[in-house]
Amino acid sequence: MKRCWYSLFLSVSLTAYLLWTNGTVIYENAGAAFQLFADREKGDGKIPAASETETVKTDAVYQEEKPEREANTTKAETESSTAEQVTGGAEETAETIESGADILAGTDGAKTDTPEETKAVETEKLFPDKFQGTLFIGDSRTVGLHEYGHLESADVFADSGMSVFNLWSSEVNSGGQRVTLQQILSQKSYQTIHLMLGINELGYSMDLIAEKYREAVGKIRDMQPQAVIVLGANLHVTEKQSASSNIFNNRKINEVNDEIERISREMDCKYIDINEKFDDGSGNLAKEYSVDGSHILGKYYADWVKWLQEK
Repeated sequence: MKRCWYSLFLSVSLTAYLLWTNGTVIYENAGAAFQLFADREKGDGKIPAASETETVKTDAVYQEEKPEREANTTKAETESSTAEQVTGGAEETAETIESGADILAGTDGAKTDTPEETKAVETEKLFPDKFQGTLFIGDSRTVGLHEYGHLESADVFADSGMSVFNLWSSEVNSGGQRVTLQQILSQKSYQTIHLMLGINELGYSMDLIAEKYREAVGKIRDMQPQAVIVLGANLHVTEKQSASSNIFNNRKINEVNDEIERISREMDCKYIDINEKFDDGSGNLAKEYSVDGSHILGKYYADWVKWLQEK
C-alpha cells in the first residue's frame, strides 16, 4: 500500500516537472518567434531591407538625374528629328532644283537632245550617198545633170521643155520604154525626190505657175509620203541673156524662185538654190560657165552634183 502511494507521487512529480520545463521552452521559443517577426518589420532580420537613408538617397539621386536624363533624351530626339528634317529638306531642295532646271531648260523632265545630237540632226544630208533611193524630176538642166554630172544610182524623169503644165502628160525613156511620172512614182518608193521646174513656165502668170506648182508637189507627196521633197531654184541666165528678153530674164526667174521657196515652207519641203554656186556676184549666171547664156557647160555639171551631195 505504501509502495503504491510512493509510485504515484513520483509519477505526479515527474509530470509536473515536465510540464513546467516544456512550458518555459515553448514560451521562450514563442518569444523568439515574435521577436524575429518584429525584427523583420524593422529590417533587422535575416532578409535585410534597404534603410530609409539609402532609399531617400536613391530617390534623391533619381530626382536629380531625371531632368538631365530627360534633357538628354529630348536633345537626342530633337537632334534626330532635326537630322531627318535636314535630310528631307535637302532631298526636297535637290528635287526642286532639278525640277527648276528642267523647267528653265524647257524640258520639264523630258529627255533633251545633246549638242552633238542636235548638230547631227542639223547637218543631216539631204541626199543619200550615191543618190540611192533618189528621183530627179526636171527640165533640160536636169537632163544635163543626168548626162554629164553622173547621178550614179538616182532615177531621172526629165526632158527639155518639161514644165508644171505638162509634167503628168509627158513621157520619158526609162529602161528602153516610155513611161510617165505617174508610173514611176507608183512602181518604187523613194527616200528623196528633187524637183526643179520653172524656167519653161515664165510665159505664164505667176499665180497660175504657183497654182500648178503646188498641185504637182501635192500629188508627189500623196504618192510618196515618206520621201523628202527637195525643191530646187531655177538657174539664172547670163547678164547678156537676161537683158535680151522680156520673158526669160533674171527678174522673172527670181520671182519664180521666191514663189518656190514660199511653197517649200508652206508644204514642208526643202529648198536649195544652185545660184550660190554659179552666180557672178551680181545675180547673173557667170558667163565663163555658159556658152548659150542659159545652160552651164557639160564639165561643170560634176561640180553641181558635188554641191548637191554636200547638202
